Amino acid sequence: MPSVLYHNEIIEYSFSRKQVKNINLRIRADGSVSVSAPRSVPFSAVENFVLSNAAKILSARRSILANENKKIRFENGDPVCILGRTYFLTVFPAEKDHYTIDGNNILFYLSDLSYERKAAIYDRVLSDVAKRVFPQIVKDCLPLFSQQISAPPLLKIRKMKSQWGNCRAQKNIVTLNSRLAAYNREIIRFVVCHELCHFIRQDHSKAFYAALSSVLPNWKEYDAVLKNK
Repeated sequence: MPSVLYHNEIIEYSFSRKQVKNINLRIRADGSVSVSAPRSVPFSAVENFVLSNAAKILSARRSILANENKKIRFENGDPVCILGRTYFLTVFPAEKDHYTIDGNNILFYLSDLSYERKAAIYDRVLSDVAKRVFPQIVKDCLPLFSQQISAPPLLKIRKMKSQWGNCRAQKNIVTLNSRLAAYNREIIRFVVCHELCHFIRQDHSKAFYAALSSVLPNWKEYDAVLKNK
């Protein structure tokens, strides 16, 4: 699958040649992008067209993610996920924002009971879990790439609005979305392997996916889970 890089964010898109007059770009409901172009148009022109629409694409994806996040109401008794496990939420008023996890329950203590503050503390939970768990998952995956990666990459973890992760192979940096901490370790491992495969191929060609299949044959199952969220 072809892709372009815009402000350090990778935008993947499906591409096809059709009997059309102009280059057409469509952003689907799930945030994926499809592009079609006349047979006479060079691929470089297609890439430039996608880049010219990159800001629009990322804005649409952010809106989609925002709508997905709002499906969690953060009301008492609501389920929230951490590492694929469901916890039941209770919210208490407090002077200082913090949280605790007790068995199957997660407790938010908040000075402001607004939706925005509840969402922010959940993001903090995911960030804390990500910082604790992601480094070990990356470490466990690295032996699969021992011939391509001589030194462990610098791992960055942050909240990302339109990607689960990205790789800057030339700078030996892998960035993972802290929101992945909502998913089970197998899903996180898939994203890690996907990004590490970019040390082999810096695109999303057939060769890239062949490399991914060689280290994670059932990667499509995990990819489908993320695409359905």
